[in-house]
Amino acid sequence: MSSLLLLKTRPQIVIPELAVRLGLNEALLLQQVQYWLSETTSGVEYEGHRWIYNTIEEWRVQFPYFSESTIKRGFNNLKKLGVLNIEQINKRTHDRTNYYSINYEHTLLSDEVKLNSSNSSPEATRTGQNDLIDKRKMNRSNSTKMTSSNGANCPDLTESTTENTQEITTESNSSCQVHAEPDHAQIVLEHFNKITNSSYRDSKTTMGHIRARLAENYTADNLILVADYLTAKWLNDIEWSQYLRPMTVFGKEKFESYHQISQKWHDKGRPVCINKKWVKEGEVVVTVDPVERDTVFTQIFSTGWKPANRIQAIAKEMASKSGLGRLNEHAGRGAWRAIWQQAAELAAKEVTA
Repeated sequence: MSSLLLLKTRPQIVIPELAVRLGLNEALLLQQVQYWLSETTSGVEYEGHRWIYNTIEEWRVQFPYFSESTIKRGFNNLKKLGVLNIEQINKRTHDRTNYYSINYEHTLLSDEVKLNSSNSSPEATRTGQNDLIDKRKMNRSNSTKMTSSNGANCPDLTESTTENTQEITTESNSSCQVHAEPDHAQIVLEHFNKITNSSYRDSKTTMGHIRARLAENYTADNLILVADYLTAKWLNDIEWSQYLRPMTVFGKEKFESYHQISQKWHDKGRPVCINKKWVKEGEVVVTVDPVERDTVFTQIFSTGWKPANRIQAIAKEMASKSGLGRLNEHAGRGAWRAIWQQAAELAAKEVTA
């Protein structure tokens, strides 16, 4: 037996006051950003604020009743209003991911703001709303100021609605609209495909590994963090990049180990892996040309030989000070490899200084 009075899924909600101030679509989007910021461990710290990121496709999974253009327009309106910061924190040219952070100090998010003609002007800033909300239909005769009623009758997530804006009232539970909870396994898969440049499909085998880990009480954020860690470690490694696949990353056998290591990696600031070495911020890593190194070794003590670049000049100076010429060939080559590595790193630091 089922009842129309019982919710089969966790609802999404929005406080009517917020919808009146920002517009319904904008309030829904902002509340979902708040969910990611306050209820998950996703995101990064940047300039003293927490930022989360989702692609438009990932937002569409969470708002399947919104079109892509509606989502883009809503975020653009929130940015114009000044309540939402949107930046591309990662300055790499190939990564144009938008990061989102809420401006909690904005007056439109203040509990003290009262609705009147002077502060309802955000309607003029918003563009492309399906229907503007008629404030005259808001029944406020029984309260002097709207309170945070979203926790009283509905869980603290975000409200779902239809593409056509519906009238919001403060009566009963009219602010609670029912919609299916986002498919966390699908969100994980889409994120994995994005960061690994893959195109794994929503197949039974692929999703089986993801859903099995979720069933073991790992969160979607846990799975995403493991994927981020292993991608950073393996993506540019010819030997290991072949293992960047759901059955390996989300497989049962090693997932707990990956989960523990990925958390430590995150706590250390998510260092980059270059040449199988984790590189801290500001650290210089160079790639040594073994052909040039070995060629210079046979010429360095030749009469008339002159360095052709800065690495060779530094290496020659270090070799002279170390007494390299007095060693036999086997020991000399071993010492020379270490000297060349140090010379390459010093030369690189001079360039970046």
